[in-house]
Amino acid sequence: MILSDINLSKNPFKDTTPSRTSSLVWAGLPDLKRKIQQCYDECLEYESTQLVLNWGPYGGGKTFSAYYFMEKYSTNTKITQIYLRSPKDGNKTIKEFQKNIIDWLSFDTICTHISQLILQHGLDQFIQLLTPVASSEFAKAISLMGSGDSSTKQLMNRYIYTGVTKSELKSLGLAKDISSDSDIIKFLSGLFACYAGHSPIYSGKLVLWLDEMEDIIYYPAKIYKAFSQVLRDLSDSFSDNLLMFFNFTLAEGEEQTIEMLLGTALWSRITKKIKYAEITEPAANSYVLELLNNYYINPQNHTIDPSIISSIVKLIPKNSLTPREINKYFNSFTNYVLRKNINSIDLSVVNSWAEEFSEFN
Repeated sequence: MILSDINLSKNPFKDTTPSRTSSLVWAGLPDLKRKIQQCYDECLEYESTQLVLNWGPYGGGKTFSAYYFMEKYSTNTKITQIYLRSPKDGNKTIKEFQKNIIDWLSFDTICTHISQLILQHGLDQFIQLLTPVASSEFAKAISLMGSGDSSTKQLMNRYIYTGVTKSELKSLGLAKDISSDSDIIKFLSGLFACYAGHSPIYSGKLVLWLDEMEDIIYYPAKIYKAFSQVLRDLSDSFSDNLLMFFNFTLAEGEEQTIEMLLGTALWSRITKKIKYAEITEPAANSYVLELLNNYYINPQNHTIDPSIISSIVKLIPKNSLTPREINKYFNSFTNYVLRKNINSIDLSVVNSWAEEFSEFN
């Protein structure tokens, strides 16, 4: 038996964790979608800096939100979007953060972009425009990424990722490497200015999603404080055209933990807080129904009717009603129906599946 036998083009519940490689469908949770959409709308329409805190339980939809909206705006040339997970190496957090940004944008793509900006403004003017945010030293370093000379590009790749020798620095005409946190802030501020801001450098918007931020709780205190300082200084480098999301997975009542991790200075700059709470049974029913409707081959034939949906949702513990947990239950149910070659789905099927499901959970 295959999915088309139960009127489905695809198993809507298969991806219990989201994937950026699959086409994403937003189902249910209209208030949550509206709030994030509003952040994007304000970013596009106004000159503003927004620091948005997304927080809630595991499987609440924070990563999915990032993937969904990044896909939605992937063809919008006005926006440059970056998605990063919290650095895992606590001892090299800030350097890893810098490298991850370069990796996401792609070193070669950055070089091409900077080369185009230099062609547009001229080298001297480009460095002059970048100096207020990056300092003259790192403005010059960034300009070298736009060089047409392949050996210079190779050296700049090492300059960013591993560092270069003093003689290589001299050959580049640079006085220093990117060594301190302050250097990284200046370099990234200059790089971001090539993607977000006003003319004359570049007119664009920058959206940065920082996921799994709760992992910084495992860093030594001096490390997460330094990381918070970097995020604060980066956001302060832009008076507008920056939208930054912080995704935290923490339980109810742990908002103070987030404040501690971000630090008072960065916490005070948060402009919006979006809570991903456990959802109600009616909201869960709507979520499942909307998801199914997107994959029914014949939209008039609801193979899994609302009463069946409701009966399965009632089996999920109320404190676990998140999209991930709902997907887990309904994925299991869908696979059970296929495995047992069941064409007509009624309450007896739910009961027999539930008995089997409980044996493994």
